Amino acid sequence: MRRRTDDDGGVSRRSYLAGSAAAVSLPLSGCLGSIGGNGTDDGDDGSTGDAPDRLVVRNGTVVSVDPDIGVLERADVYVENGEIVEVAEGIDPDDAAVIDASGAVVAPGFVNTHLHTWQAGVRGIAGDWTFTDYLEIMLGEVSSHYRPEDAYLGNLFGAAEQLNAGTTTVLDWFHIANSPDHSDRAIDGLEDAGIRAVFTHGPPGDDGAKWWEASTEPHPDDIERLHEERFPVADDRITLAMGIRGPDYATDEVVEEDITRAREMGIPASMHIGSLGGGGVYALEELGLLGDDLNYVHANRFEDEEFALVGDSGGSISTTPEVELQMGMGTPVLGKAAEAGATPSVGVDIVSNVSGDMFTQTRMAVGVQRGIDNQPVVDRGEQTTEVSIDPHRALEIATIEGARALGLEDRVGSITPGKRADLVVIDGGDVNTLPVNNPVETVAFQAGVGNVDTVIVDGEVAKRDGALTNDALAEERDAFEASAERVLSESGLAE
Repeated sequence: MRRRTDDDGGVSRRSYLAGSAAAVSLPLSGCLGSIGGNGTDDGDDGSTGDAPDRLVVRNGTVVSVDPDIGVLERADVYVENGEIVEVAEGIDPDDAAVIDASGAVVAPGFVNTHLHTWQAGVRGIAGDWTFTDYLEIMLGEVSSHYRPEDAYLGNLFGAAEQLNAGTTTVLDWFHIANSPDHSDRAIDGLEDAGIRAVFTHGPPGDDGAKWWEASTEPHPDDIERLHEERFPVADDRITLAMGIRGPDYATDEVVEEDITRAREMGIPASMHIGSLGGGGVYALEELGLLGDDLNYVHANRFEDEEFALVGDSGGSISTTPEVELQMGMGTPVLGKAAEAGATPSVGVDIVSNVSGDMFTQTRMAVGVQRGIDNQPVVDRGEQTTEVSIDPHRALEIATIEGARALGLEDRVGSITPGKRADLVVIDGGDVNTLPVNNPVETVAFQAGVGNVDTVIVDGEVAKRDGALTNDALAEERDAFEASAERVLSESGLAE
């Protein structure tokens, strides 16, 4: 086994408690992803019921995003009971299921730190909306027509879309908590999809003005029930956070009450902030509420001092570049977040108008930042002598930094013994990935959804041979399409 000399990570080796069940087997092929089925004709459906508890991903180029391991050629990843046990050459445990990753790149699953998963059902309706259009139509109209089963279907298929694209962890910012049943069914959708998620319980979507215009309404009390009944264990595959309105959308009294409640429950809080204007961080500082448990989404119009306050307090910033550029929120702030010491991360946001995969969003965030960094040189009439954010750093931002932003860096984000086995296998033999001259660059800058051959979450195989293994998708497809049709019709948006 040969170790590459370049460093591919920025995270130290960490340990994590063992848990959960593990997964399936089978060889690498490279077919395009599809809904349901297992992409093979051998009769093995890849389900977890009879899944072995030991799995080896064999003979791949492992891009670990762990500086102590680096990039290993022709290496194996051994998984037991959902936990990564060893990363080395020639691992041969008895009776372990085997995934042959020859000619492929094995990387940590992507971490999408901001997604309104429920909007999968209204995909592609908002491609020319401004941000104010979105607030008025999506949160002022469409969200009120979602029933609990619509929330389930949106989250099931929205999470499946993420898995299909190599994303194994999402922060699901759920702002159609119109009833307890809505929240329960949304969580059911995430569970049935098999993704790792931080379910971020937000406000109802039944009255946009009430909940989003200088709101005086505190966070719904149902989050207490969810915390006690649905999320009693903090290290489960799906965990809880609070989606607060924050100072841009609620009064100081509500902001203080919401963050205090989240802290009493010991859960993080995420807020949309800085896309309408600056100053929100100053309000949080004055209230004495800054902390490393706060996630700031967008932040496009923050002043420099606001970035510094977030960084000094240990907060994280989620950049969703495609949405921010389209909707007029402002320039994505990946570089400013990192420079200030905040944890930088990337998210998709909404597939109602933009691409749903982290390949696209990460490259867009990096490309925009490179352009920003290059512009002063261009303005001087000179030539650029170096490029910012190299492929290693880009991949870190899409994996371990995302995990750090969600407080999950001890569990996921790198291929490290002791962490949970959230892995993606990228086919290196496809026309757009062959030859794999630099495996880190292949993943960060070359590969796409169609190259995602195998996806493993918590040791369980969610996609293999280019096809999702979840039979529920085929079973629920008609219901999903009917749900979307009804919601759009009732919202006055059906063509």
